[in-house]
Amino acid sequence: MIRRITQTVNELYRSRSLMLGLSQKDFQKKYAGSVFGILWAFVQPSMTILIYWFAFQFGFRSPDFGEIPFVLWFLAAMVPWLFISEAITASSSCFLEYSYLVKKVVFHIDLLPMVKIMSSFMIHVSFVLLVQMIYIIFGIFPTLKLIQILYYAICAIAFTFSISLIFSSIIVFFRDLGQIIQIILLVGMWVTPIAWNIDYFSGTVQFLLKLNPVYYIVEGYRDSFIGRMWFFEKIGITIYFWVCICILLSAGTALFHRLKPHFADVL
Repeated sequence: MIRRITQTVNELYRSRSLMLGLSQKDFQKKYAGSVFGILWAFVQPSMTILIYWFAFQFGFRSPDFGEIPFVLWFLAAMVPWLFISEAITASSSCFLEYSYLVKKVVFHIDLLPMVKIMSSFMIHVSFVLLVQMIYIIFGIFPTLKLIQILYYAICAIAFTFSISLIFSSIIVFFRDLGQIIQIILLVGMWVTPIAWNIDYFSGTVQFLLKLNPVYYIVEGYRDSFIGRMWFFEKIGITIYFWVCICILLSAGTALFHRLKPHFADVL
């Protein structure tokens, strides 16, 4: 398991220049030909945030969390979720979209999921900066703990890459998986404490909800924006998260290498 993970990470590092170049081209290609271009990358996520915020703030009368207004508490978790859901959706179909590269023997196609993830990450960086500006407007200024958002961003990338290796390998042979992924993400949105407080539930339910690796990421973003605590102060759940990543990444790389020889035949 460790050997496969190490090989995958080394391959990504060695091909970082190629990967970043492809990510930039992929990002530009998404909005090429549209009148408003890159603005569309912000419109849909922004509308999603506004709709959920309006529903919970004014519909369900969600309370503030101490001195933190509900909208800020909500934004801090919604931003990483938008990145994760967009990255998983885009990367899952990367082998189908780049089928002409899959058929090239000399091209390392295991880079393609990360290409899609980094393309989505470019928008994510802009949203992180925007949310921080909103925090400042509300009078909540960043603390030193904000720097750990880089760590949690790496966590989000590691999680999405691990999942995308599994999904992208299967979807080549089972195209219906694309629709199933949308359902999984819809359910994932509601089993992750993004718009509601996990403290409302019993200890047993909280324990089960914390088994979701995305919980660690969204709470980490909140800790970074609000300045609550460092990631190394939560050593137990931090270890659990990275064990989950190792298992998912090992399963993803094993599945990818097992199915890879048959990709060209199907595509």
